[in-house]
Amino acid sequence: MFTRKKIFIVAGITLLSFSAVWRFALVPRWTERIPVNWEWRSDFIGVNAYADPKTGMMPNGDITGTYTHAITITPNSRRFGSLELQDRFRIKDVLTGTTTWEYNVSAQVATRTGAHTRKEYEGDYFLFPRNVEKKTYKLRLSYLKGIPVTFQREEDVKGLATYLFAYRGRGEYTEAYAGTAEYPGTKVQPGQEIKCANDQLVFKVWVEPVTGEMIKIEENCNSNDYIYDIASGKQLAAVDRWAGETAGDDVINRVDTVTKERAKLLRITRDIPVGLLAAGLLCFGLVMLPRRSSKNETA
Repeated sequence: MFTRKKIFIVAGITLLSFSAVWRFALVPRWTERIPVNWEWRSDFIGVNAYADPKTGMMPNGDITGTYTHAITITPNSRRFGSLELQDRFRIKDVLTGTTTWEYNVSAQVATRTGAHTRKEYEGDYFLFPRNVEKKTYKLRLSYLKGIPVTFQREEDVKGLATYLFAYRGRGEYTEAYAGTAEYPGTKVQPGQEIKCANDQLVFKVWVEPVTGEMIKIEENCNSNDYIYDIASGKQLAAVDRWAGETAGDDVINRVDTVTKERAKLLRITRDIPVGLLAAGLLCFGLVMLPRRSSKNETA
């Protein structure tokens, strides 16, 4: 026969056990950094300037370009805790629609953390992980080659709390100028590289810390990209100048999407397991309460 005490003990053990199973077995599965059907996309306006093909000189003014940066999962690539991501970044002339720059790259990434899995990129992140810390991360995505982005401060973006990370320094991205079917590229000779002049590449990213999702990006090389001789460091030829920043509807849409994802993650990782734990402890607390005596017992 089940007494009141036994019922609370059984209920308490069940709730505490389920809390442990939820926390250590289900949460890791349901909170992967790159879940099924995940994608990231940003469309924004930037400016560009290109060296005159005849004189090699950079113009004083810039032209407006549309920037499209999209990261998607390669179909059927998920294997044993990793998958392949396709990263496509394209700039088009806003007036002519001509592709003025394009770079496509793929990477093998851990689904739990967003980190690269190839040994030569150990310690580099393609995406920020869940529960972002206030520290420096090495970011390797698109044209970026493991740059150290350092936490600067907390900032509010359209009502959403974010962490701002920033980098200013060397930016070498020769491969990003190799060309595609729609973009002829800039050819370099062996022993040459393309990089931002005076090590003035700027990259800033605003990250929602619970999800690890990028909300807003600001990037530029206002000092111009040049072809350099690697051995001597001599500047050989101007290539371009560029600057872009996510703004407007793109940021609003990202904030809306990530706000919902953040609420979902907090329910899964905090609210439900804490509720189960509290309910289990309450059951044991009720068992420990002194039992009231009946009138017959006290007569």
